[in-house]
Order: sequence, then C-alpha cells, then structure tokens
Amino acid sequence: MSILFTKYLYYIPVLALLSLRLSAGDNFPVWDHADLFKQDLKSASLVTNLPNITDADHFIGLQLSASQIYSNSGSYQSMPGVRLSLYPNPGYNLWVQFAPWPGSQPNFSVGIGLQVEFTGTDLQRRKAIGVSWNSIFNDGYIQRDISIHGLYGLTYRKLNYGIMAVIDLQHLVVEDGKGVPDYDETILIAVPYINKLVSKVWRVSLMVPYNSTGPGIVLGSEFLIGKRK
Repeated sequence: MSILFTKYLYYIPVLALLSLRLSAGDNFPVWDHADLFKQDLKSASLVTNLPNITDADHFIGLQLSASQIYSNSGSYQSMPGVRLSLYPNPGYNLWVQFAPWPGSQPNFSVGIGLQVEFTGTDLQRRKAIGVSWNSIFNDGYIQRDISIHGLYGLTYRKLNYGIMAVIDLQHLVVEDGKGVPDYDETILIAVPYINKLVSKVWRVSLMVPYNSTGPGIVLGSEFLIGKRK
C-alpha cells in the first residue's frame, strides 16, 4: 500500500470524527432527579476513562475516537475525543486525552493514564494492568474518576482482540442549588475490544464497554509515528 494512499485512508476517518457534533446539549445529564443524574454519569463512565488497548512498536500514537452512549434524555449522545499515546519502551505506554463534553456551556474532559504489559513465552497472548485518571469540568458539576484495569488479549497477525475489566472510582462535586448532593460511586465495567493494524502507520479499533446501565460504543483511528528498528 503506497504512503499517499495510506494518508488518504487515515484522513477520511479523521475528518469524519472531527465533524461529529455533540448531541447532548442542555439535556445531559438529566437534572430532574438525583437517581437519573447519577445514572447518566454512570453511562458516561463507559467512554470517559477507557484504557489504552494498543500494543505498538512505535514511539507515538495519535488517536481520534467517536463514542456513543444512551442517556435518560431519550437519545444517543455522541462524544468525540483525542488521545496522544507515548510508547517509551516495549510493554509500556502512557497517554493523555482530551474531549469536548456536552452541556449548556463549553466544557471539556481531560485525563492521563499508564499501562504496563507482562510479556511471557507466548507472544500471542497479552496481559496488562494500568491506572488512569480523568476529570470532567461541566456546567454545574466537576467529575473525577480514578480507574484501575486489567487486560487480557490475543494477537493474530495484525489483529488484536480481548477484554478489559475496569474498576472506576467516580467522585462528583455538584454545585449548590442543583438539587443533587455530592457523591462517590464505584463502577465496574467490562470492555470487549478488537483492533487491527490496517497499514504500517494506521490502526483502527472498536470497543463495546458495558456496565449496569447497558453498553456503549467507541470507534477509534490511531496514527502511529516513529517505528522502532
């Protein structure tokens, strides 16, 4: 595959992801009842603080993602995001991510994470653990998440698939007068995933995170930079 054609393949999904608009607006989260408010943000936890699933022999990865969840406002909420990943050594990766966040005012989500892989004699099997942190600054509340995850996957040629288990420790600080008290919640999330190296510098991925509120979906397109010798 030519380098020029690879670039076109990459920029098409990038432009599509950037063109997504947030559909939640003022209706997310639902403020009418504390339980509905908590449920909406529990649904959002499906896509706000996901681990990195890439095993890369490159130094840098730039990923754009498009996520969707279903909320109590009665519609699917689209949440695009950008993640910069660093792979300083094989078996390690760090990342920082940024995403616009729905609400009546311009809001955003920012997070960081670290993952360590354990390589054994069977190179087709992947085992990793990691920790990540994410903050959401929204109109009326601030959300902070600390997540711990474990990953088990299999690699077959350019295909990688597996499942992650995530423990998300969610802390909410709600503005006075909103009718919702501050609270903490522990959320368990299962994340089946699959990703494929389409070319030497381009990887696509699909994740279907699931917790007690139901499933979400995350599509990603990662551009890999600086291949190791």
